[in-house]
Amino acid sequence: MYVNKREIVFLSILSLSLSTLLIPANAAAKTGAKCNKAGITTVASGKTYTCVKSGKKLVWNKGIAVFKPIPTPAVATSVLTNVNGYLGAVGCKLANGNNVARVTQSFQQNPYRLRTTKPIHALILPIDFPDLIGYSDPQKDFAYVADGVSDYFKQLSDGKSIINWTIYPRFIRYGTKVADARLGGRTTSGYGTFSTEAMNLAKQTVDISTYDLIVYAPPLTTTRNQIAIGPAFVSESPTKINATMLDAQSYEMKNPLTTAHEIGHLMGLADLYNFEAANEAAAQKSIGAQFQQFTYMGIFDLMNNVSGNGVELTAWNRWLIDFITDDQIRCLPPASTTTLLTPVEVNGGIKGAVIPLSTTEAIVLESRRAIRYDKNLGKSSEGVLVYKVNTSISSGSGPMRVIGRPQSAEILLSDAPLKLNESLILDGYIIKVIESGSFGDVIKVEKGA
Repeated sequence: MYVNKREIVFLSILSLSLSTLLIPANAAAKTGAKCNKAGITTVASGKTYTCVKSGKKLVWNKGIAVFKPIPTPAVATSVLTNVNGYLGAVGCKLANGNNVARVTQSFQQNPYRLRTTKPIHALILPIDFPDLIGYSDPQKDFAYVADGVSDYFKQLSDGKSIINWTIYPRFIRYGTKVADARLGGRTTSGYGTFSTEAMNLAKQTVDISTYDLIVYAPPLTTTRNQIAIGPAFVSESPTKINATMLDAQSYEMKNPLTTAHEIGHLMGLADLYNFEAANEAAAQKSIGAQFQQFTYMGIFDLMNNVSGNGVELTAWNRWLIDFITDDQIRCLPPASTTTLLTPVEVNGGIKGAVIPLSTTEAIVLESRRAIRYDKNLGKSSEGVLVYKVNTSISSGSGPMRVIGRPQSAEILLSDAPLKLNESLILDGYIIKVIESGSFGDVIKVEKGA
């Protein structure tokens, strides 16, 4: 039989091509495995591999992780209550129930507090002592504090809160030894004297009239036996500047949020952790005591637990310090309402729903998600966080307390938020999550029979 040589060549090439195509593209797609042609790519196990020449061989390279685009957020489909169906925001602005205006969870705030509605001019003033000398460069030492605090408040306020920092370039010497200053314990009495003397040093060093906030900064070598805590020195007159100080604890953690917590006091916010348990924890240094001080709010809110996974401020605290406006709060009437809550960690949207119980007490609902400063929240901590505000209770005694869902069992309330289709009955109100997604949570609230 006669066979054309050109046909043989053609058929051979065709056979080779088909055999190559029939081999699964990613059958041997792993680093170092053989491949057929330089430059070809394939996807396997979440990576894109490229065939490259290695010596005389063709092999798959190390591969590059496949980029997964973030899906477009879903949109809530529930029929929501018209804005006219809510009470005016003023109906949910609680009065001060304990007559202490220095720091409070009420809207009767200290008139001399640090205001966030304009740029804040802040000074970090390095201070050392005859027996605790600062040899390093303050502008390098404390840059992380300025940067960290600024970023936190800027993000939580949707860019509205701006802090402009000045770090004084050298240490200023305090008049007495740190050993004699009585700053080495939580219950010592030296902080009042320090506040006065440090302010005098500031006046001798700079024109303090140009600043709204001063942060006193001892050397980074400071120990807890020398300076244990950095309290807020809250202004209660027009002649005093709001101030705080850094301490050994904040240096050990190297966490600027410890300073942000104290600045939160200067803005007017109360402590949400348990003072008594905190003192016990400081004395005993036991795990049980450490947990006990955070049982009011668990892992939530910077003013409670600066090391918790939910350090973003609650909607209520944002409202108090003007990070969110009245139109971002829904004040609920006794009638049935359906409200979409945008996660507090996302810019814009409705941040909180408030059920007023009296002039000094309310239930607050908000949506939490594991993003931004709350990125370490677990799935069990996402959902609708429910808590009560009682302004008759003083700072450090539980003026705000998380109410866990019926299935909540964690001592630090990490599983407290309500999930889709879960409900809670509280003070005669039925609270239910009827829709949930990347957009936040839709809640239905109605007064029980």
